Amino acid sequence: MMILRGSVCGSSNGLILGCNHRYTCGYGYYVYNPVSKESIQIPPPLITYPECIYAVGFVCYKEKRRGSFIGNCSYRVVIIQSFIVKLSQFRVEVFSSETKEWEQHNVSLPNGFAFAPHWLLSFEYNGWLYFMGRESIFVFDPYSNESYTLSYPEDADDMNIMSFGFLGSSCRSLRIGEIGLKYVMVWELQGDGNWHLIHKTDLSLYLPAKFCADYHKRIGGFHPDDGDIVYLCSYNHGAFVANLRTNKFEQIDGYDKCNMSPFQLELPLLMPSNASPK
Repeated sequence: MMILRGSVCGSSNGLILGCNHRYTCGYGYYVYNPVSKESIQIPPPLITYPECIYAVGFVCYKEKRRGSFIGNCSYRVVIIQSFIVKLSQFRVEVFSSETKEWEQHNVSLPNGFAFAPHWLLSFEYNGWLYFMGRESIFVFDPYSNESYTLSYPEDADDMNIMSFGFLGSSCRSLRIGEIGLKYVMVWELQGDGNWHLIHKTDLSLYLPAKFCADYHKRIGGFHPDDGDIVYLCSYNHGAFVANLRTNKFEQIDGYDKCNMSPFQLELPLLMPSNASPK
């Protein structure tokens, strides 16, 4: 069993970003290695405002890792003072493991961006951080400081996907899912830079009516290695594993009256030191 103090607010290439306080406060972060059990505290930024809420991101650069200890890894911690009114310019604060300091970087987005109030954790994919917003996704590389916005799928409901959807990866591809009163849909970001619909399933044919009618049901996650499997959850009616190719749905025991975070946490396979893969 692995117990972390506070809240988990990021993971990347085997390292975890945690926070001793509520992760939106903008300070109290630490980097944890679940294999070596090593932890390093991140110094607070020079200025944080207690009345503000911060979005958080974390990237560990795989190609710059030199051994399993945190001190040999290159990583970045990102905080952004959140805003719900669309802005074209704002500041991003980045902590570097090399300099052990925070730096401020100005971001300029021609199409603007506004955070979704409940989506303040980013998802790391191929070294980029993805922050879901009210109308689009803010994408930021904390190593090069490059940034842009990514639109939601054209055939998606922006409000619904922002409220009850899920952004993550499966089979090494970036995916986004939306769940409505009747359908669950999954799109994949492909090489042309556009979202392509790969699954659309009528839930009413396979799930209990009370689950389908629950306004607060959501997509709980994607299977990392099977692109046909998604996890669906509802606080009132439990969780299901769904194969959208075979249309096989199975309820997962133990998730009644349980919240599932809309945040994808990826950890390496943890094995005893004397174990060897078969």
